Amino acid sequence: MAHRITPRVCAAVCAFAFLFPAALTAADSGSATTSENPENFRLEITGSAWLVNTSGTIQSSGTPINLVTDLAAAQQQPTFFGRFVFKPKQKQRIVIEGFPFSVTGYNTVNRSITYHGQTFNVSQTLQSSADLDYLFAGYQYDVLSGPMGHLGFSVGGAWASANGTLHGVETGITSSRSETVGLPLAGAEFRIFPIPHHRLIDIEGGVRGMAVGSYGHYLEASANGGICVGPVTILAGYRTVNADLHNASSSPSGIDVHLTGPAFSAMWRW
Repeated sequence: MAHRITPRVCAAVCAFAFLFPAALTAADSGSATTSENPENFRLEITGSAWLVNTSGTIQSSGTPINLVTDLAAAQQQPTFFGRFVFKPKQKQRIVIEGFPFSVTGYNTVNRSITYHGQTFNVSQTLQSSADLDYLFAGYQYDVLSGPMGHLGFSVGGAWASANGTLHGVETGITSSRSETVGLPLAGAEFRIFPIPHHRLIDIEGGVRGMAVGSYGHYLEASANGGICVGPVTILAGYRTVNADLHNASSSPSGIDVHLTGPAFSAMWRW
């Protein structure tokens, strides 16, 4: 299915295209050359514009509902992703990150679907909305840390609150479901400065997740690259979240949702 390039997407790409050469020019003046260890900082704050494409299914006491073919969920949704890192010691990190995600849809269904006990019939027009608030907090220890970057492993917990609503345009019937879950998560993260004695180029990535037995699994991953000018780093990359979480009761409910898309970030270190 082809995705329409929205004006907001164009604006984000143009902004990054402007910032990248500007930062590169500043870096050429020598501001990114340093004999100091770039991992010597106390605070790191990252703000990202994540352009999310959504796919998968949701289910609540009824049939699995496809977010794309049944609900026509909007794609390339601009979503804020934030990350805060505090380093009490050289190899230790306290990490807090999260995002508020919302998506809407409007579609005429070609089959009968049931959501939270309410049935919506063939040829009925559905207006849908879904919200997901996600927050992670954890501890990371860097087994490697130095002028060339770091490699660390983390453990922590995530809190996620989801709400989904379907509204029948012709009938006026509305069905909603909310759910809040907590998840233990573990993962690994790295950063590389590939040019010796120079922090101009920054390559980084990470993965975090957990299998929760018969209840499914959660997995997130990201990869980014960019340039560093003083305390500021401009990055572009890709982020993905796969959440397959459900119950195994006689009235099955859950989600099998995939959130993926490019991310454009600015990061500050002190």
